[in-house]
Amino acid sequence: MERSAENDAIYRYIRSEIQFELSLINARVNWLVTSQAFLFVPLTLGARQGGIGASVYYPVIPVLGVVICALVLISVLAAVWRSRQWRAKAEQGAYAGDQNPQAFDIILPHSPMIPRMGLVGGLGVPLALVGVWLWLLVAPPGT
Repeated sequence: MERSAENDAIYRYIRSEIQFELSLINARVNWLVTSQAFLFVPLTLGARQGGIGASVYYPVIPVLGVVICALVLISVLAAVWRSRQWRAKAEQGAYAGDQNPQAFDIILPHSPMIPRMGLVGGLGVPLALVGVWLWLLVAPPGT
């Protein structure tokens, strides 16, 4: 592949898309780690002599933690999938589309699951948290 201003611009575009997906992964993992730390605090503070299993929040906090992990994992996998698509596009060499071998085709393979998977973390985590908060308001444990 020849080096040209057009190819350099295409490379920078693909690289920025990959960087965007990697920053999404980083943000989602940081969000997950932070949320898990905050979940452990009420669990340990609610523990009695019997340890964490005796906490009034024992069944709900670990389940919430697992649900949040699963939802964030799905959204991280979406970003990894999209990043791999962009990497495959970068490895095409001449950045050619199917119809015109001289033109760069920005269209990625049709993957409707990727946006849906990305939304799972963004919508699912707040919904899970709201659900647990409502449950704690309606039927607080230990009462």
